[in-house]
Amino acid sequence: MRNMSRIAVLALAAVFAGGCANQEIKPTQVICPLLGAVAGVGFVAGGLDSTDEAALAGGAIVGAGLAHFLCKDRTEPYQQPAAPAPAPKPAPKPAPPPKDSDGDGVIDANDECPGTPAGVKVNAKGCPEVGEKLITLEGINFDFDKATIKPEYESILDGAVEALEGNPSVHVTVEGHTDSRGSEAYNQKLSEERAHAVVQYLIRKGIDPARLSPVGRGESAPVRPNDSEANMYKNRRVELVVTKN
Repeated sequence: MRNMSRIAVLALAAVFAGGCANQEIKPTQVICPLLGAVAGVGFVAGGLDSTDEAALAGGAIVGAGLAHFLCKDRTEPYQQPAAPAPAPKPAPKPAPPPKDSDGDGVIDANDECPGTPAGVKVNAKGCPEVGEKLITLEGINFDFDKATIKPEYESILDGAVEALEGNPSVHVTVEGHTDSRGSEAYNQKLSEERAHAVVQYLIRKGIDPARLSPVGRGESAPVRPNDSEANMYKNRRVELVVTKN
């Protein structure tokens, strides 16, 4: 009998020692069985009025088991909350569209003539097509029977300088035009003089003369009917037409 009692006591002592050594076991998992064992011994000794060591040991074991079951933690084990997901990286900014400074449909990186005036048809390299009017100098008109460029028209001619500088591979004819007053031969000579006057101005501004060919068209290509002073004024003009690019 004494051996059974010792075994029960040793078992309870082992439970207590193991619970103290194991940090994962909560205090209630040790204290509750001990208290249950004491209660079991007391119940056997007092309630049954027995001092039999085997009965006392059995009461201790039963009490410890019941106490362990009753004190058992039935809650879910604590879990460390998951770390928040990292914030997504912002989407890269879209690349800016290729630049087309002169608006001719050919981007600057491929444009060999980056200063083409608006509305002029260009080739794949961005240079004006042969036969295209690079610029029409509508504002540079001449007085009747004159080929002199007036100072007030120089700013308009500077637009032609800019167009030629922006298209350095382009060669042009500088075409002079007249209205229909006077003989056809006279008008032809006068238109040639006006074309030469414009060419000389462009050369003075630094344009290579090899790129310029003065041509007189006389009265052969009017842009308005020669039936009023205003229309005839429009016909006295100079145009730059592409001959080579």
